[in-house]
Amino acid sequence: MNVFFFYKYVIMVNGDTNMTKKKVKTEKEDLSKAEEIELATKRARRDLFLEYVPFLILLFFILIIRAFIASPISVSGSSMQPTLEDGDYVLLYKLKMRTKGISRFDVVVLNNEEGILVKRVIGLPGETLKYEVTEENGTLVNSLYIDGKKVEEPFVSDEYKNHTCSYVNKLCDEGVTLGENEYFIMGDNRLVSNDSRVFGAVTKKEIKGIAEVRLFPFNKFGKIDK
Repeated sequence: MNVFFFYKYVIMVNGDTNMTKKKVKTEKEDLSKAEEIELATKRARRDLFLEYVPFLILLFFILIIRAFIASPISVSGSSMQPTLEDGDYVLLYKLKMRTKGISRFDVVVLNNEEGILVKRVIGLPGETLKYEVTEENGTLVNSLYIDGKKVEEPFVSDEYKNHTCSYVNKLCDEGVTLGENEYFIMGDNRLVSNDSRVFGAVTKKEIKGIAEVRLFPFNKFGKIDK
């Protein structure tokens, strides 16, 4: 009788042991599956990150270029005709202005109380500017004088230039003397342009960069006349 119970006890103990082993094995399998899922998730995240790294780097450089080097600007209005038309896109060079400065007849983009404007630099710091009106063959001709010397404006035709003094302004009456940090800017379409004849000289701080290249329309792509 004792032998029987002992044998039964041994069977029960072996059964419990087998069940425990199976339970441990199942837990290990569940743990292994969880680790595999976690590992797969980490790999997927890493692959996704690596996939977008080139685009993030490209975006970073685009932002740096636009902020400090160059960016496209749209021309609004007709004040720069015939050089630039409404809707044209120009490339604004910001770095060049900081490294080489601003020269006479540069086309610049400025941001002041009037808004974002595309104009041309006529007068530089310290200069005295004046337009004199003379009659030639029955036509009133407007001529630019800087510090008493006549300066030609080859980028604009007489049709547009001769409207410089079409309304009373200081530039044509007595002349304008610029301060150390002042620039006199005008649009090439002198009849309609809102420029320094109206709101006065601008400072270098207001000028955001130099526009040297027209980007669009593509059939007019190239350097801007100067």
